[in-house]
Amino acid sequence: MSLDSYSALKTSIADTLNRSDLATVAADFITLAEAQINRRLIKDGPVRQMMGRSDTTISGEFVAVPSDFLGAKAIYLAPNYLPLEFLSPEEIVQRKTLYPSASGDPRAFSVVGGELQFWPWSGGTFSAEMTYWKRIPALSDTATTNWLLAGHPDIYLYTALIQSAPYLKEDARLTTWASLAEAGAQDLIDADKVSRFAPHLGVGIVPGGTP
Repeated sequence: MSLDSYSALKTSIADTLNRSDLATVAADFITLAEAQINRRLIKDGPVRQMMGRSDTTISGEFVAVPSDFLGAKAIYLAPNYLPLEFLSPEEIVQRKTLYPSASGDPRAFSVVGGELQFWPWSGGTFSAEMTYWKRIPALSDTATTNWLLAGHPDIYLYTALIQSAPYLKEDARLTTWASLAEAGAQDLIDADKVSRFAPHLGVGIVPGGTP
């Protein structure tokens, strides 16, 4: 069987564990695996497939982040598309305290929970473009594949098998699965770095989401 779909992944999990009673919990193993993979790849990556873009309308000091948001990379304000400065929430408060009368176009942003915060804010509506790191699209009965499963099914399978160990109470293969999952994730990160070429290897992220 090709490991190329959500149902095939669940079947492979059951076959590897030699269990026929995991139809329901296999879906939970995959959900938990996706959370772990997101954390792993955002930690030492993230890989380019996790980069997204969003056309954002700024109509208030606070604007909701996209639903698949993990962290902001950059925000560019139209029409000149100059990047806004990233500040921590505490630095935004300091700016508001030091410059209570600041006005004009937003010049900085922060991430506060599930929202973007802009400073200064004196009203108006602005168009912006955001590049950000996004979650791996979750698998389901209706979303049967994604870029990770299509290109790296081993990462999905072995990370899902790791999640089975607490459910099964004990499994001597846990160390092996963890080693294979980590090797797959590191191979993906290393291959992504090569594909971007050396000048881009130092790009980092602005944390702002919980996988």
